[in-house]
Amino acid sequence: MALDPVTNFGIVTVSTGYDASATSIVLTSGHGAKLPSTFSYNLTWWNSTDYSTPADDPNHEIVRVTNRSTDTLTITRAQE
Repeated sequence: MALDPVTNFGIVTVSTGYDASATSIVLTSGHGAKLPSTFSYNLTWWNSTDYSTPADDPNHEIVRVTNRSTDTLTITRAQE
């Protein structure tokens, strides 16, 4: 069984807003390079402005990153 690529404790910032139907995440310039360059892998998405950890955010979500183009991630929602 192949394991997902990992960047332990990698933290990136979303540069634009998103809604419940978003299938891509646009990161702050340069932040895409902080994540694995091979795919696919899971990513925890949460509001770090209002919550210090994902566990505190009632709207946190685990998404599956299926591609990255510079600082834009393509995702599949509701993975766990």
